[in-house]
Amino acid sequence: MSCAEELTGLTANRLAGYIDHTVLAPDHTIADVERACADALRFGFAAVSVSPYDIGRVADRLAGSRVAPGGTVGIPFGHSAARTKEVETGVCVRAGAREVDMVINLIAARSGEWAHVRDEIAAVRRAADGLVLKVILETCYLTDEAKRRACVLAVEAGADFVKTSTGFGPGGATVEDVRLMKRTVGEAARVKAAGGIRTVEAVRAMLGAGAERIGTSTGVAIMDEFDARQKVQ
Repeated sequence: MSCAEELTGLTANRLAGYIDHTVLAPDHTIADVERACADALRFGFAAVSVSPYDIGRVADRLAGSRVAPGGTVGIPFGHSAARTKEVETGVCVRAGAREVDMVINLIAARSGEWAHVRDEIAAVRRAADGLVLKVILETCYLTDEAKRRACVLAVEAGADFVKTSTGFGPGGATVEDVRLMKRTVGEAARVKAAGGIRTVEAVRAMLGAGAERIGTSTGVAIMDEFDARQKVQ
């Protein structure tokens, strides 16, 4: 199905299947994580993305379902050492993660230390062998040339997805960045848009630009909005 056909014929099930339901707010609780898992199972989201502290609980709640437990590494700005990211990845793997979202080291990227960026992604790729790996660029801090360079290195290091943002920076996903990233990776990787995506129209815009996953903490509100729109058509 072409992208245009997918957007025109978007159903609730297809919409839910694009969403990584995220619980990473600094003030969240265990109850919030458990509620997110219940919501993900109810709607059929692609994944529930959480911190290494929460991933074991999420893996238990989602066991036997198609919803992937997703661990995060290097949140929020990727400044931890590469070895620390390897350890975090190992924690997620042992706890039952099926996907890992890692943040590149923004200090290295903004300083042009691209060998470090590549080697770090490759190290996490090895630690997450067999899992889906998404590499977060935090595009609001990078020039277009740096975004392209990071995408290329992520593909070379074996990433499955390149991702726009963590949601912690001053800017989130933009249609322009998604298009740039998709043009850069082509069919070698997929694009995940995240950061500030809170409406059905925002999701449609990101999908239309080439995203194949949507990271959001407001997945339930998006699904409720979609349902309400369907009822009035």
